[in-house]
Amino acid sequence: KNLRGSINPKGKKTQESARPYPITTANSLHSPYITTDKANEVVLLPHPIEPINSFPRTNCPQEDPNLLDWHINSTWNGFIPKSGDVTLPNNSRIIIRQSVNEILGTVIIPSTSELIFGEIENGITFDAQGMEVRGKLTIGSETCRFETPVTITLHGNRPSDIVSNARPPSFKGISVTGKLSLHGKRFYRTWTRLARTVEPGDNVIFLQDKVNWMSNQQIVLVTTSMKDSREWHRNEISIIESVVENPVPGVGAAVILRDPVSYQHLANSGYQGEVGLLSRQIIVQGNEASEPTDPDPRNCITKRSIFGDNRQPCANTELTGFGGHIMIHSGGKGYVEGVELYRMGQTNVLGRYPMHFHLLEKGCSDCYFRDSSVHRSFYRCVSIHGTHNIIVSENVAYNATGFCYYLEDGVERNNRIEFNLGAHIHMLGPEPPWGNGQKIHSFTQNENLTLPADVSASAFYITNVHNYIIGNAASGGWSGFAFPVLQEPTGPYRGAKLRPPLSETSLMIDGNTAHSTSWWWKHSAGFYMGGALFYNEDDVLEYNAGRDLTRPKRSPCLVDKCKTGHKNNCREYCQPYEQAWLKMTNTKAFLVAGVGLNSWNGRTEIIGYECHDCGLFLEALSTDGFWGHDMLGVCRSKTPLVLPRGVKASRIPGNGFRWYDTGQEHILANVTFRNCGYRSDDYNQYNKDPERGCGDEDDIGCEKKSSAWSFVTHSDQFVPEIMQATKSITFENCGRYFYYHDFRRKTTSSNSGRLQNWFDSDGSITGLGGPSVVASGLTDAGMWWSVDNKVVSDIQGPLKFFELNANRGLGHFRIKWDDDLHRQVGDTQCGNGKDIPCDYVGYIKHMGKYYANDAGLPVTASADIVGPVGGFGWKLELNGGAPKSARFEEVEVDPSTPMLLSIAYPKGTNFTIVAHAAWCKEDTADFSCTETFYQVSSIKDVRFGIGNTYYVDKQGVLTIKIVQIPKTFVGRPEFVLPQYDDIGKGGKGYALPRFERDGIRLPQRTKSNYLSLEADCVSTGAYCSEIPSIYEPTVCFIGFHQTGYDHCSFNMANGRIARYYADFSW
Repeated sequence: KNLRGSINPKGKKTQESARPYPITTANSLHSPYITTDKANEVVLLPHPIEPINSFPRTNCPQEDPNLLDWHINSTWNGFIPKSGDVTLPNNSRIIIRQSVNEILGTVIIPSTSELIFGEIENGITFDAQGMEVRGKLTIGSETCRFETPVTITLHGNRPSDIVSNARPPSFKGISVTGKLSLHGKRFYRTWTRLARTVEPGDNVIFLQDKVNWMSNQQIVLVTTSMKDSREWHRNEISIIESVVENPVPGVGAAVILRDPVSYQHLANSGYQGEVGLLSRQIIVQGNEASEPTDPDPRNCITKRSIFGDNRQPCANTELTGFGGHIMIHSGGKGYVEGVELYRMGQTNVLGRYPMHFHLLEKGCSDCYFRDSSVHRSFYRCVSIHGTHNIIVSENVAYNATGFCYYLEDGVERNNRIEFNLGAHIHMLGPEPPWGNGQKIHSFTQNENLTLPADVSASAFYITNVHNYIIGNAASGGWSGFAFPVLQEPTGPYRGAKLRPPLSETSLMIDGNTAHSTSWWWKHSAGFYMGGALFYNEDDVLEYNAGRDLTRPKRSPCLVDKCKTGHKNNCREYCQPYEQAWLKMTNTKAFLVAGVGLNSWNGRTEIIGYECHDCGLFLEALSTDGFWGHDMLGVCRSKTPLVLPRGVKASRIPGNGFRWYDTGQEHILANVTFRNCGYRSDDYNQYNKDPERGCGDEDDIGCEKKSSAWSFVTHSDQFVPEIMQATKSITFENCGRYFYYHDFRRKTTSSNSGRLQNWFDSDGSITGLGGPSVVASGLTDAGMWWSVDNKVVSDIQGPLKFFELNANRGLGHFRIKWDDDLHRQVGDTQCGNGKDIPCDYVGYIKHMGKYYANDAGLPVTASADIVGPVGGFGWKLELNGGAPKSARFEEVEVDPSTPMLLSIAYPKGTNFTIVAHAAWCKEDTADFSCTETFYQVSSIKDVRFGIGNTYYVDKQGVLTIKIVQIPKTFVGRPEFVLPQYDDIGKGGKGYALPRFERDGIRLPQRTKSNYLSLEADCVSTGAYCSEIPSIYEPTVCFIGFHQTGYDHCSFNMANGRIARYYADFSW
């Protein structure tokens, strides 16, 4: 029973072979060794602690001379049980010293009794329909690890109503309400990585770490192809012939295999495939009837093609697997190590998983499942459910259906999930989720899909980040690591007054890797922080695998609002000064057709990250702060990709990072892009190396639109603010650097395209040697981003680069003046990539004659304005005339760089201009909630004022200074122009919101405070009836001419140039 047949990648059953093979390796002369110190460039991957094996074995329970023997009649007060249910005598300790040849019913161990297995060279087998461990089931101990085989086989057939009619946990399972203590021989490492590429025909593999594996044990060579699925994969199981330690310096071991390998398994300087040990001395397995009666025929073809491949797992197959299971529950204890779980798990049966710690709360804080294996699992691998402080460590899981390492309800905290391998993970239910945009249709719970999220199964399912997730590796699945958003706990914890999972802070997520995943949808990822699991209106679990904008995002909070919130409201808003960030360190992805790491969940920090051979290195959409530091994106390693028939690498993107179009706060620093971007003579402005980037090659090429940086520019509805910055960016051998993603079929540009901007804090992007801006170079933007004659034009985006100085900055606001017009946005005007018009209703331009011939930046119904500030100001001209009233929202601007706005009105117009704070009550003498502006005598007074004044010139031109006011007050109580170091209301946080990392500060908009403007002109609709005269005001002193948006110059007689700036500095 120890020599189980295995399923090879072609689906045929194979038996172990005893034929010896010579030690030959096809690549022994030309492939370098990759040692652990050379296996990564940026990240530091942790390693498990090597066990100490020099201590003698002690406390061996099987050596107790006072044990009763199972096979002696007197133990049973009559006859040795041969069939049916068996209950051990009370107050007995019974040992099994030889195999039990009969298949028993349910074996019950009373609370006062213990069943112990003996240690004999030929091994012991034990067959039963189930076990009820109320007392103790013992094999070895922590200091007496079992050296000889024990195999427990669980028998039973799948009832047709098992999903809706649960059977007791002992039904084809080991139900533990007492103590389970299984301690098989310690193998170290349980998995490692290749030190050299394995080619088809090789029968020797070289490993980075030393191992104490044995002859005849099964190992799995994990795939290093991009796709991993039931119908096409490149994993393979092999049998060990022998092991040689330290075959060459720096290499841990050479493993001689009984048969040559069938596929290539890569080990290069960027990444190396894993090798895991499946065999253990203690085996708990399901019988042969565990196999599903509805196997996937592996011949399903879909109309949808993924890079030329239209094969996929057949929908709603493999639903009848019915293996054994182990459940620790109702106060039980589980100590399991060195155990092999084979043919375990019961598909779609809630709670029936290979290893399940069930609702133990803190009562099993010393429990563990470690250095074990799970393979050919029909439902998950290890489930931690309502349980805290346990250890799941150094396990190997392979060929599992549904999420593998599984935090079930989102309440599980302080557990250690570390140094585990999960590979070849299969999704359940219909076809794998996908969508054309960022959205995917939802899936609901049903008999074929008990957990709807299983349609996107991955190796690791992390519903609560307040755990230690360290040193794990994922291969295959819809994604590698899934971090779904749960607004509330699920299952029995639903409705309990417990901290919402989405508000949890991360303990440690470090040193994890993912590969050969993200095949089924372009936004799924090796590390996927997306998807939402929730109860719908019908009170049924529903899962949206995409970007769900209808539900709360992840919001890590330093405090538990269930304890500190008003009336202990668990969902109370987490104030800025209480906010935390989900932190991930030393993260690595490779061979990912979609995205290496995708964060759609809110506040996130990624420190130390590599991605090799990824479709998109990194994707992030965070409205309140995403920080990436110390990163390496190798879009193509130049190692030929292993792909299904018909798929070409030149169809797979080779992209670096993509700036999104609205509502983001992103800072990236110390990032290197290597071999990213399509190689084309049209885009060789920065690099002419003939090997740069990636080209049209079938095996190492990339899709033609690939670039190191790209911008999402299809939307007229959603447009950029001040939302992105970089520092210390390096390009190594890249092809195309910049690209605009605009899938609309329009000749005119979009709002989001014209307003693209990006703060390059050190000039490492622009090459200007200091703080600078990367901005839109689209023709339709006019001269909006042409701040002076030193602007550098880039044709790839197209983009414009310009320098910043102490007086220059960026500013943003949203203006509304016509409710009827603005209500059309997203419907009949200015859509999100929709083929609907977005008419120009006006223009905004920089002040002065330098821009006299420029129409300006088009203004539309979706009227966000972002651009260079600190100059002479902006002038707004609407086609309908001067606005009767206007509202300025979502202001972002540094207080040191004035954002002046001028609007021409009919002469004699009077104004009421008021700043309004949000969430503010006029119930204290310390703070004020509104401020009415007053008129001053010059633009200079407005510029150098604190932001509560306005000026009207003789022509009727109104000039105001738009400043960013605090969210909850406008004065103390007198109006203030807050600085970034000013403390917020109540002495908490800062007055001005911002996102700061790596010495870079981005202002953050607030959506509730605003500035209102009311004009007393006679109006027609939203506009003053009288059309004001249009003129170009003079901004320069007499004799000077304007040479930029913020400066004027004078050519002196000595040939030198005198220049002064808008703030009158020279």
